[in-house]
Amino acid sequence: MANKKTRAAKYADMRQEETFQHSIVQTVRYLSKYMHGYWKDTIITWCAVLVESICEVLVVYFMQDLINSVQNLGTTTTMNSVYLYAGIMAACALVAVGAGILAGIFAASASAGFGKNLREAMFIHIQDYSFRNIDKFSTSSIVTRTTTDVTNVQNAVLMIIRAVVRAPFLMIISLIMCFITDWKLAWIFLIIIPIVLFALLGLAKVVHPYFVKVFNTYDDLNESVEENVDGIRVVKSFNREEDQIRHFNGVSDLIYRCFFHAESIINFNSPVMQGAVYTAELLIAYFASYQIVGHHRVSYDGSAMNVGKLSTLITYVMLIMMSLMLISMVYTMIIIGRNSSERIVEILEEKPEIVSPANPIREVPNGEVDFEDVSYAYVQGKPVLNHINVKVPSGATIGILGSTGSSKTTLVSLIARLYDVTEGKVLVGGHDVRDYDLRVLRDAVAVVLQKNTLFTGTIRDNLKWGNANATDEEIMKACDVAQVTPFLKDMPDGLDTKISQGGTNVSGGQKQRLCIARALLKNPKILILDDSTSACDTHTDALIREGLQHERTDVTKFIIAQRVLSVKDCDEIWVMNEGKIVNRGNSETLLETSQVYRELYESQLGGGDFDASK
Repeated sequence: MANKKTRAAKYADMRQEETFQHSIVQTVRYLSKYMHGYWKDTIITWCAVLVESICEVLVVYFMQDLINSVQNLGTTTTMNSVYLYAGIMAACALVAVGAGILAGIFAASASAGFGKNLREAMFIHIQDYSFRNIDKFSTSSIVTRTTTDVTNVQNAVLMIIRAVVRAPFLMIISLIMCFITDWKLAWIFLIIIPIVLFALLGLAKVVHPYFVKVFNTYDDLNESVEENVDGIRVVKSFNREEDQIRHFNGVSDLIYRCFFHAESIINFNSPVMQGAVYTAELLIAYFASYQIVGHHRVSYDGSAMNVGKLSTLITYVMLIMMSLMLISMVYTMIIIGRNSSERIVEILEEKPEIVSPANPIREVPNGEVDFEDVSYAYVQGKPVLNHINVKVPSGATIGILGSTGSSKTTLVSLIARLYDVTEGKVLVGGHDVRDYDLRVLRDAVAVVLQKNTLFTGTIRDNLKWGNANATDEEIMKACDVAQVTPFLKDMPDGLDTKISQGGTNVSGGQKQRLCIARALLKNPKILILDDSTSACDTHTDALIREGLQHERTDVTKFIIAQRVLSVKDCDEIWVMNEGKIVNRGNSETLLETSQVYRELYESQLGGGDFDASK
C-alpha cells in the first residue's frame, strides 16, 4: 500500500510542476488519436451545433422586429409584418431543434466510440506488460483506470464536443449582435464577462487537488472490495466482517469528504453566474429605460432604443450568460477528467519491458534449457538469483525443492521470459530466449502455477485455452493424463459444465488438475509445474506423474514441489537456497550429499519408502 501511494504522490508532484494549460494541451493531443473512426460524427456534431447556435441568435434578433411590429400595429406596420417575423422565428426555432437533436445523437456516438477505443487500447496494451510492468500498478488501480477513469474522460468528451463550438460561438455572436442592437449598452458585457471568467477559472483551479485525491483513493477503495470478495471465505471464517466494513467505510468516507469539498466549491458557479446575469439585466434595464424615456420626450428615431431592442438585449444577456455557464460546466468536466486522463496516459505510455526482437526466431527446436551465469534482481542491487549455471537436456525431468523465498519460481519464470535476466542468459533449444518471438516462445513453454485461474465459461472453454482447435479426443487424452477424467464423469454436463467466476464451483485439487490438462493441450516442449499438485492427494499426484512420464517423454519437465514424494523419481533434483542451487543429483545421491534433502526425506517419508499410487 505504501509503495502505491508513493508512486501516486510522485506522479502527482511531477504533474504539478507543469502549468495547467501545458498539461491539458499535451493530454488532449495524446488522447485525440483515439477518436479514430469517429471524427466524422464529431464534425457532423460541430456543424449541427453551429446551425443550432446561429438559429438561436436569429430567433432573438428577429424578436425585436416582432415586438416593434406588434407595438406599432395599425400605425406604421400591418399584420403581414407580424406574420412574417413570427414565421421567421418559428422556422429558425424548428431548425435549431432539429440541429440540436442531430448534434446530441452524433455527439453521443463520437464520445461512446472514443471510450470504446480508449478501453480497447488500454486492455490491449496491458496484455503486453511484463510481470514487472504489472507489479508497478496494483490490479485495482488498473481496473479503476480502465473503467471509472475512462468513463470520466468519455463524459468530458461528450460535453466538450457539443460545447467547444456552441459556447464560444454563441457568446461571440450574441456579443456582436448586442453591439449591432445598441453599442452603447453592449460595453456592459465587456466589463462583466472577464470578471465572470476569472472567477470561474479561479474556482476550477482551487477544486482540482480534491479530484486528484479522489481518483487516487478510488484505487484503494476498489482494492478493498476486490480483496474482500476474493477472500470472503477467510473473512467469514475469522469473523472479520466488521474490520473489513470499518476499513471500507474509512476509504469511502475519505472519498465522500473530498467530493463534498470539491462539489461545494463548484457550486459557487451558480451564484456567480446568477449575480452576473442579474447585474447585466439591471444595468441594461436601467440605461435602456432612461434612453427610451429620453427619446420619447424628444422625438422617435428608428435607430434609438425601444421596447423591442430592450427585450432583445435582455435575451442576449441570457444567451451570453448561458454560454458562460456552459464554458464553466465544460471546464469543470475538464478538471474532473484531467486527473483521469493523466492516469490513463500513464497506463498507455508505460513501455513493456519484455518485447520480441526486431528479427525474432520463430521456431523452438527442442526443450533443452541452459542457464548460463544467470542472476536476477527485482530491485537493483538486491539479486534473488545468483550466478546459476546448469544445463538441462531435452526430455529430462527436473525436480526443484527449496524453502519459501529460495527463488524457485523466479528461476523457472525466466524460461518463458515472464521476467528477463539481470545478468547472464537463458537458452532454450540452443538460442537465447530474448532472440525468440514472444508468442512462439510462450507457446513452447506451458506453466502451471500453484494458484491458477479458471475463467467464466465451460470446462471445455477453459481447456481450449491450451489449444483452441483441440478435438474432443485430444481434450479427453489430456484429461486422462491430468486425472481430470475421474471427477469429470461426475459433472452434470461433462465438458460443458459451467465454471463460475474464479472457478469457485470446483475444489482446489480439481482446479489444479484442469489447469494441468489445459497446459498439456498446448503440446509444449517445456512443461513447468510450480507446486501445481499441492492440493491433490498423494495418490492423484503419483498418477499424474506417472501419466506425464509415459505419455510426454519428449517434453522437458520442471516440477517445483514441497513434497519429496513429488520429485524423488525425477532424473535430477535441485535443492535451492537463497537464490542458488546448493545441491544437484538424483534422490539416492542427494540422500548422501545433501543434509537439507535428507531431512526433508526423513521427515516426510519417515526414512522409508512407499508406493503412493496404491
